[in-house]
Amino acid sequence: MSSSADSSASDAVRDLEGTVEHFSFRNAETGFAVARFVPSDGGRPLQIVGQLAQLAEGQQVRISGQRRSHARFGPQIEVEYCEAALPQSPQGIASYLGSGLVKGIGPTTADRIVTQFGADALRVIEEEPERLREVKGLGARRIAELVAAVQSQRDVQAVMVFLRTHGLGQALAARIVKRFGRNASALIQADPYRLADEVVGIGFKTADQLASRLGIGREAAQRVDAGLLHVLALAARDGHSYLRATEFAERTATLLQIDQAPIVARLPELEASSRIVRERIGSDDALFPVALRAAECGVADALARLARVVLPATRLAVGKLVDEYARAAGLELPEQQRDAVARAFDSPVSVITGGPGVGKTTIVRAIANLCTHAGLELLLAAPTGRAAKRLEESTGRAASTIHRLLEWQAGINRFQRDGENRLEGDVLVIDECSMLDLQLAYNLFRAVPPGMRVVLVGDVDQLPSVGPGRVLADLIECARLPVTRLTTIFRQGSGSRIVEAAHAIRSGEEPQGGGEGDDFFFVEARSASHARQLVRELVTVRIPRRFGLDAMRDVQVLCPMYRGDAGADALNQELQSALNPNGEELARGGKLFRVGDKVLQVRNDYDLEVFNGDVGRIAAIDRGDALLRVRFDEREVEYPYADLDQLVPAYAITVHRAQGSEYPAVVVPLLTEHFLMLRRNLLYTAITRGKRLVVVVGSRSALEIAVRTSGDEVRNSGLAQRLMQQLAPRGDVG
Repeated sequence: MSSSADSSASDAVRDLEGTVEHFSFRNAETGFAVARFVPSDGGRPLQIVGQLAQLAEGQQVRISGQRRSHARFGPQIEVEYCEAALPQSPQGIASYLGSGLVKGIGPTTADRIVTQFGADALRVIEEEPERLREVKGLGARRIAELVAAVQSQRDVQAVMVFLRTHGLGQALAARIVKRFGRNASALIQADPYRLADEVVGIGFKTADQLASRLGIGREAAQRVDAGLLHVLALAARDGHSYLRATEFAERTATLLQIDQAPIVARLPELEASSRIVRERIGSDDALFPVALRAAECGVADALARLARVVLPATRLAVGKLVDEYARAAGLELPEQQRDAVARAFDSPVSVITGGPGVGKTTIVRAIANLCTHAGLELLLAAPTGRAAKRLEESTGRAASTIHRLLEWQAGINRFQRDGENRLEGDVLVIDECSMLDLQLAYNLFRAVPPGMRVVLVGDVDQLPSVGPGRVLADLIECARLPVTRLTTIFRQGSGSRIVEAAHAIRSGEEPQGGGEGDDFFFVEARSASHARQLVRELVTVRIPRRFGLDAMRDVQVLCPMYRGDAGADALNQELQSALNPNGEELARGGKLFRVGDKVLQVRNDYDLEVFNGDVGRIAAIDRGDALLRVRFDEREVEYPYADLDQLVPAYAITVHRAQGSEYPAVVVPLLTEHFLMLRRNLLYTAITRGKRLVVVVGSRSALEIAVRTSGDEVRNSGLAQRLMQQLAPRGDVG
């Protein structure tokens, strides 16, 4: 929020009592509201903003917060804490009851109630509701609704006070009330740890502190169980399908700061109550979250079902058609690519993998062309919106995200296409399968009908999926499905070094480039701060001037991590100040959003129809409606303030965020301060995002570390073993 000066002690407002006279804006979904506030001491009316939507007009409140001066709306109080009480005066009660608290009871009926009962009206409503029949125009249904509404308001305020006394601020308290309603206090006292699972913005540490205040002991079964399940959830966030039993206990003991004995003692009970599943995976005594074990078994079962199908002899003369396609396209398809196309039609499930420039896109185009020629219905999809758009552009045929293909229903949080209502078509091609996580793979494969040919395309050397599992790697590793490994480089224009650099990195060799006319460069930096300055200069001056690229539209900075002097956070601030220094701005969640900023959508939102990886520009900040308006291509999307965690500044993003995307130019800071993330697959993924230009900025030592560190993230997964058990062995298919 813009302000004329930084907050100071003199700006603080403490325990100011008054009445909420009128709301100029109120959003029940987000809790944000703007209201006119009349102080009880007779002072001038004020505008208050914050998590106030649960209040009613006419309600008496005590507020604390900070005075602000808004450029458009003038002086305001940004409320940090609000304690409400029901009004006491006849005038306040009439205003409160007629504020829309109950549909059908407006100012006229409210005046009748107060005329009948005076300042005793609220007591009558709560303690003698049958007397409300004395008021003309009040029927039994309206009376019941009014009694329930007044009681609900009292309950909500009691919850807010309860949460406040236990150390939770206004914003978190408002989220909790929204999630649990009038029963929040009882539910939280029964199980404070459910806050970490069910309320956005509350982590395990906060829930654990609340549990301690509520008297739950350090080794109590409730705390140990919550810690075990949280550790398993964290492991899934790191990509693991399961944890080994010994590691599980060690991690939980570290989290809870207790001995392992009470932790190990709780495992049988968690198994017996079906909250975790124990299974032998190879030599591992593995403990799974129930959902991930079900997904892993589901993927193996579905792929085994599909792979066992004996396809009818195809009437396609694939070899002849491939020749015709190649001649028409002016291509020479080598044997590897021809075999991959043939397997797409001869095998129920096949995999195509390889690095950049080896012909994956050419194969998919050929498959699409043959489907059209043979009258076969082709389905094309990818895990993200950006990847689906690239697939559509490269084939000239419609493509979608996997979620859209499976007809995700946001309101009920499920896919319409599933094991009972399967997809319809003849051939399914899924691109960018390195991004396919375990749970999405399960939902996809169970929706594929027997006889539909499935072609999975991806680069197994890229970073693995953000979600748990290593699906593409497991399908290749199991050696039970036909796999085409493409190795010959074709996409290499005159003087191009990007593809060569990527393949050198994949082979553990240092990339070369930097000559006149090259498109891959290494720029040495003396330090992280020097690298930050070089990145700024490259993005804002040198690249636009030399290559004719637009700094905002065409150049993307990809960082190994967020933190550090040359991390995404610091570079976003640096580039925002250089490329978009002025304009209206909004601070939320530690991020500064400014009109004109480039921003990135970080998760799929099917209601708004924006998807993970979509990049847009902030078009406007609407403080009146508490909205941020972002333009994606030709479409403008509105984000309520409460949903701004879906957006991050996009001048610089992490390499993980860039999976499935391509950019005209990529700048990659690479320094020893990024040591934890210096892996071959991360650098390889970053390099392969650039189409026309890639510049690595950093130290030679960091580059050497990244190249020689294999980057094979050891993710615990049982999928390969399950497939080996369910499918007969087959020879290596090259």
